[in-house]
Amino acid sequence: MVAAHTSSHSSESAEWIVCLDKRPAERSGEDVDIILARLKNVKAFERFHPGLLQQICLWGFYECLEKGITLYRQGDIGTSWYAVLSGSLDVRVSETSNYQDAVTICTLGTGTAFGESILDNTPRHATIVTREFSELLRIEQREFRSLWEKYHQCMAGLLAPPYGVMESGCSTDRMPDKENISNNAFVSVSKHQNKVPSEKILRAGKIIRNAILSRAPHMIRDRKYHLKTYRQCCVGTELVDWQMQQSSYIHSRIQAVGMWQVLLEEGVLNHVDQELNFQDKYLFYRFLDDEQEDAPLPSEEECKESQEELQDTLLLLSQIGPDAHMRMILRKHPSERTTDDLEIIYEELLHIKALSHLSTTVKRELAGVLIFESHAKAGTVLFNQGEEGTSWYIILKGSVNVVIYGKVDLMCFMMMYP
Repeated sequence: MVAAHTSSHSSESAEWIVCLDKRPAERSGEDVDIILARLKNVKAFERFHPGLLQQICLWGFYECLEKGITLYRQGDIGTSWYAVLSGSLDVRVSETSNYQDAVTICTLGTGTAFGESILDNTPRHATIVTREFSELLRIEQREFRSLWEKYHQCMAGLLAPPYGVMESGCSTDRMPDKENISNNAFVSVSKHQNKVPSEKILRAGKIIRNAILSRAPHMIRDRKYHLKTYRQCCVGTELVDWQMQQSSYIHSRIQAVGMWQVLLEEGVLNHVDQELNFQDKYLFYRFLDDEQEDAPLPSEEECKESQEELQDTLLLLSQIGPDAHMRMILRKHPSERTTDDLEIIYEELLHIKALSHLSTTVKRELAGVLIFESHAKAGTVLFNQGEEGTSWYIILKGSVNVVIYGKVDLMCFMMMYP
């Protein structure tokens, strides 16, 4: 896996590599100090908590790879987490699980981190291949999990799926949209920023924004991250914390995430990098009103209105949040779904009468393979008579026409959430 490189290192730079080549148990305090001095000069680690950085120096290993080396393949069960110290690596994804069909979706440069699937033993989402000679810092699974448990809040921002960006250098470090891969992608959904919000949800967003500005104005502010400034934005974890403090009927963080997802789907709240799912992590979100320069602050009357309408607004979002949360889960690639995600899908399948004859085992299997499609435009053709079938469908909401040789039969089966 590790390829020798012919270029020589200076004695100073080679010294820290020698320290990293030692087993962690054999590293002395001086070894850790030498590694620490080197990593402090890497921009990717500038913002790390000193205690976390010192632990990384203790547990990390050095790898240097020649161009064209496959670090791991899509579908592998991971054993390590990586940070790129120099060089770059291509991220390749195949829809058929055939390596020859893989498409490069982005390149990870210096300062990026990847490999977080080791936290829950999910298969690797992509194949990683070195684009050029690259130097990596590697931490094995057991030690990474230990660091995660101890420094969860510090590290949460590094793990935005599918790859955690430690330094702004790769603006496309995410799965591409359906149209950018092929006609058979996992998700059929338009970008939220192109959607016109409904009046009801637009009003809900204004009420919540005004309530935050009147009760906790520090939550909406300019934030600097990896030398880049993000204007007037909030943090996902802080939004969930705030919402749970406002009402006694918001019982869990999962429930709150669903409520924020409603605003995100309507475009009233947006991720700064236009991600489609709201996450309870150190990620930046911005209200629609704050997208414009010098967004106005709420007037005294608007603040009063937000106080009066806040509870009704939260009640509304709590009622439609489960739908949004379900769509969010179904948009995930099946391999990315957590145990909680699968349980939520399974519980919804229990309410579908058409599936009542299926065993519990089959329903749980379905929960792991169902994917979400949304067709907003009437008249969209899902498939034509005579074509070979590739999918089986459940209608969550809406209706479809079945046309057979000019005869029309209306299929009106719908699953409505309680």
